[in-house]
Amino acid sequence: MGATIINAVREFIKRFVDTMPIGPNQVQVGVAMFSTTPKSEINLNSFSSKESLSSALSRIKPKPSVEVNIGAALDFVRTNMLRPESGSRIQDQVTQLVLLLTSKKSKDSVQQPAEALRQRGVLTLAAGSKDADEAELKQIAFDEAMVFILRDFRLLLRISREMISHLSTLTGVVVTEGPTETALAVGKRDIIFLIDSSMGATIINAVREFIKRFVDTMPIGPDQVQVGVAMFSTTPKSEINLNSFSSKESLSSALSRIKPKPSVEVNIGAALDFVRTNMLRPESGSRIQDQVTQLVLLLTSKKSKDSVQQPAEALRRMGVLTLAAGSKAADEAELKQIAFDKAVVFILRDFRLLLRNPREIISHLSTLTGVVVTEGQTETALAVGKRDIIFLIDSSMGSTIINAVREFIKRFVDTMPIGPDQVQVGVAMFSTTPKSEINLNSFSSKESLSSALSRIKPKPSVEVNIGAALDFVRTNMLRPESGSRIQDQVTQLVLLLTSKKSKDSVQQPAEALRRMGVLTLAAGSKAADEAELKQIAFDEAVVFILRDFRLLLRNPNEMISHLSTLTGVVVTGPN
Repeated sequence: MGATIINAVREFIKRFVDTMPIGPNQVQVGVAMFSTTPKSEINLNSFSSKESLSSALSRIKPKPSVEVNIGAALDFVRTNMLRPESGSRIQDQVTQLVLLLTSKKSKDSVQQPAEALRQRGVLTLAAGSKDADEAELKQIAFDEAMVFILRDFRLLLRISREMISHLSTLTGVVVTEGPTETALAVGKRDIIFLIDSSMGATIINAVREFIKRFVDTMPIGPDQVQVGVAMFSTTPKSEINLNSFSSKESLSSALSRIKPKPSVEVNIGAALDFVRTNMLRPESGSRIQDQVTQLVLLLTSKKSKDSVQQPAEALRRMGVLTLAAGSKAADEAELKQIAFDKAVVFILRDFRLLLRNPREIISHLSTLTGVVVTEGQTETALAVGKRDIIFLIDSSMGSTIINAVREFIKRFVDTMPIGPDQVQVGVAMFSTTPKSEINLNSFSSKESLSSALSRIKPKPSVEVNIGAALDFVRTNMLRPESGSRIQDQVTQLVLLLTSKKSKDSVQQPAEALRRMGVLTLAAGSKAADEAELKQIAFDEAVVFILRDFRLLLRNPNEMISHLSTLTGVVVTGPN
């Protein structure tokens, strides 16, 4: 790629390394270079400190070549670098990621080498510029969402956020048509497949095979991943409880006994209620009380005869992450009501296609974690990783809006496991000047935190300085003495809520937060400036535009889902 581009790529990796906890028990980084032949520059176990790793990165040099063999390079990584002697912890079920960066189309074939990596559970991302071939990169990446096309790799230093966010937060295993060689790092989870039994023998066989292949890749057991199955037409029935089988073999054998049941109609609402009241219970094997992630995947080919709204809502209130897949006469709008997020609604022409392209659904089942919250309070605070969350509120919004924001935060707090070893919440208010209302370490119980939230008051102002407010959070609130656990590598989130465009500049303050690895979300209403909010947020997907912040109380799902599940660090521009 030439010296200028290699320098930019090297700087990108250095900045990533600067934000990571490097070490043999934490994050390990390796580097391989290739043109027509590949070569290992840095093995995963070569360096155990940031300083030595950065120094080694400085010695990486370009090697001119007209052609490149990406297939050979992928095979080299798999056979030489993803091995215990080279530092790979693949046998210890540690997530394995490969980021390919290329400016050319490969001379050799990439299909088999990419497939071989997928079969080992490796999560491959692919970035291309200039003469790179997008279709080829899609063959290489474990998911098309992990393909990045840049005009020039020097832009990595400007727009690195999305890529580094994925490197920091992706976890688990990706599955292809064949079973993987080994089941890789997947967190504890209870997964129920809720299957429309009216779909006919051919489709049920395909669904059954899809589940079997998923099971083959998972670490099945009472302390790992548990799988249950329920079938429904007009009435639901449990086929396999979460605690019925503790081995892949017995579970696969039970799956073989699942049969279709012809029916003209289906009652999905009743089926969702059945799962909630009968299968997501300790006696049926659910570990919901132990804060283990609960997932339900609905697969149906029909619109429901009964209503799904209340049953879906009841599952969300329990914190269950419901995914919905439909084919044929399934109703997409109905599936969106059922799923905890629109991004986990899957429409297929035919469920037999599950066997050709299972990656997206299986990726979600393998990696999703946490809890989703709706208008009402959850019945219990569920699995949410340690996190420090600061709500940064525009105090000029008036008492009605401030009351709504305060109520939104209270409802969020009610669903979280609050405490110094769990979730901590802080609040800052700002107009032209910022002020800390609640530090992260001010309160260690929901009751005291909710009481303090009640004392938050508006402060009328024509103008707001969001830049100053962001700087204040960074320099005053994200510090150990204010309760921040940033030095302990606990995820740091800031949610900005404003109804105005800033008088001062937000660019440098937002950039400074990103350099610290802080995940900033931005919500605006009325006269807030969307372009400005996009500058502030660590990713455009976490910018929320509302007509009125009172709507937060009607539809808080998406925002609260991000606050509950986002983890890791995001990095941008120069240090």
